[in-house]
Amino acid sequence: MKSLSEYEEVKTTDDWYQVYRIEPDLYVISEPHHFEQTLSSLLLGKESALLIDTSCGLGNLRKTVGEITDLPVKVVNTHTHTDHIGCNHQFDDIAMFNHPLCHQVSQNGVSHQIMQQEILEDNLLSKPLPDHIDPATHSLPPFRVNQWLTNGDIIRTADRELLVIYTPGEAKDHICLLDRENRILFSGDILLHGPVWTHLQGGSLSELITSYRKLMRFRDDFDLLIPSHSEPVADKDLLPDSLSAAENILNGYDRFKERIDPWNRWIREYDFGRFRILTAPAFMDQL
Repeated sequence: MKSLSEYEEVKTTDDWYQVYRIEPDLYVISEPHHFEQTLSSLLLGKESALLIDTSCGLGNLRKTVGEITDLPVKVVNTHTHTDHIGCNHQFDDIAMFNHPLCHQVSQNGVSHQIMQQEILEDNLLSKPLPDHIDPATHSLPPFRVNQWLTNGDIIRTADRELLVIYTPGEAKDHICLLDRENRILFSGDILLHGPVWTHLQGGSLSELITSYRKLMRFRDDFDLLIPSHSEPVADKDLLPDSLSAAENILNGYDRFKERIDPWNRWIREYDFGRFRILTAPAFMDQL
């Protein structure tokens, strides 16, 4: 699979983002200057567009999307980690999974203290913050959700029908979106070429395995994965490989490194080549 730089770059005016055309009606918006390097996927139809995730909230994503398309845009979030909901308040049409965490963040936003810890620390940034961001006060405001989703719902927009699949493990409210017609699974943070996190509050290795097993039931319905981090496209074999690796860890696989992540948290890192699985050092006691 190709890296981002191998796809056609689409120039926009907000230099916080880089935009790439993956397919004629599918774009990925990258946040290259933040450690998270979140990828937001933009799907274009004839009468509407769909944006999956809204980055860390440091750039003007609404403006960037508007330079790609003038279609009305619907946002769907894969989960509520701050690097995926940062620009929700810039959009008027939002769908989220019907989970207490989603209700909480939509009603209350995200405080400056949390944004400082999770997004704004200097070691997470490779260039200065945009001028409109005040690091002393920056927070995420509340936003209105128009559609509350449940497992098995169908989102009909951008000339697509996307099946909502509830997939906790990385986060309690995580979902994937399956586009059967175009044979694509939008896999959020649980299938990617890079680290899959289970070590945060709400993460669970056993729930991740359950989610992988659930997705295996749909394996004949997709050929490509579109993740929310790292490389923009992955092949479907990443799913059984990730499931096998997670099951091995649960069964006592002991080849790992203990280290401290950029947020000063101790983790166990299990490296399987094109992907890694991160757990808390004492995760077995939490299952």
